[in-house]
Amino acid sequence: MAAEGEGPVKQSDEAAQDRTVRRVDPLVLLRECTIAGKKVRYADDYLSLDAYQVHKETKCAFRMSPSEPFLDIGSVWYMFHEISKDGKYTKETAKKRGFTYIGVTSRGDLCDYLTGAKPSCPGIVQEVLESRKRPREETKGKTPLAPRLKKAPGPIAVEQDASAPSAPSSSRPGELCYEDVLQRVRPVKELDVIARIPGRAVPNADLILKIAREEVDNWHREPKPALEAGKVVVPLWGELEEMLSKDPEALPIILVPCNKSAPVNILNAQRLLQDGRYHRPDETESLYFESERTESAEVARTMNGKIWTFQVRDSVKGFTKRDWHRVVAVITDGYEWQFKGWPFASIVDLFTTMKGVYFQSVDKNSNLPTHVEKWAVSILKMAPVQFQHRFGAVRDAFWVEVEGFMNSQRRKKFDGNRKLDGGKQIITMKKPIL
Repeated sequence: MAAEGEGPVKQSDEAAQDRTVRRVDPLVLLRECTIAGKKVRYADDYLSLDAYQVHKETKCAFRMSPSEPFLDIGSVWYMFHEISKDGKYTKETAKKRGFTYIGVTSRGDLCDYLTGAKPSCPGIVQEVLESRKRPREETKGKTPLAPRLKKAPGPIAVEQDASAPSAPSSSRPGELCYEDVLQRVRPVKELDVIARIPGRAVPNADLILKIAREEVDNWHREPKPALEAGKVVVPLWGELEEMLSKDPEALPIILVPCNKSAPVNILNAQRLLQDGRYHRPDETESLYFESERTESAEVARTMNGKIWTFQVRDSVKGFTKRDWHRVVAVITDGYEWQFKGWPFASIVDLFTTMKGVYFQSVDKNSNLPTHVEKWAVSILKMAPVQFQHRFGAVRDAFWVEVEGFMNSQRRKKFDGNRKLDGGKQIITMKKPIL
């Protein structure tokens, strides 16, 4: 009789473990951190929920009414963060930060649930909370996936050899912690073994692996020979700091194309480079491009432990020699007329003096011009407009290129006697590979 009763119990245990493996609702993680008094950090559109990094647009099991979609975990965290510290939480402040506003009728019970005062609250869908179902937006790939566990804890312990090293500890099974990386990073040759775990999406994995491989390849190299006496190499950021010390308004400059059809121009550059969000100018903005666009915009980024503020401009009219020295990067749309009148003898000298970046759109005109491949520019592929959560990685990739250029010594190729003509140009697109 005992053997007959073991079958259903075992099946139910396996089913419960399987549900646990599939999905971890971010609302559960936020509640656990709140009850345990753990600090939730928010940086670069990601929330640090214990051992998990969760994108702010990941859908959770809470919705304000059955007819409305599930809320993103970032809006829930921002509401609780502001309410708990008696901050100013209004529709305007929430919209300005890019979050959805939660009304008074909904957030009272939700706050009690997050603090552990109530086991549940109106608006929580238990099937989603317990990972029996997923939000529709997550299923269709419109929002980031919720975190997953690699495997559920097994009921039977596996014996290990006493001489074998102990398994790395982690707060949740299947998740990599800092101790895991320390124990595994030396013996492995391919860092994909750590970062690319089947069934678990790693944000910005390609960018992380690129940086990690460069560090692994270069750590053992001998230092460069000492410079000659009296010769000092100053990186670009050192030159910029010297200019800022003399004139605090002499901000570094990023140039964008003065073209309403360009993927990135003065109308959307600030939102993309600052917030990691992208939108195409609508018909009204395109029609009245000259009157709608601003003369300049400002974006901020932390580099080398310091917050740098950059000025985004699309016109070099009235630029002095000092202004040209402030230009750090140029975003090009592939047309040479953008550089008409610039003080360089050739395109090669231009992209030697400043960092060139080309944003390749995937929605329209996605073919890459053949001459752009020959330019010394970094080609960054953009995501479809409906996948807004991917533009954070595009923004980070841009700043990685700019920061690397600022850490190097600039080779100035300005030419005061010659200027680029930017005349007629025949554009040939690279043929797609079928």
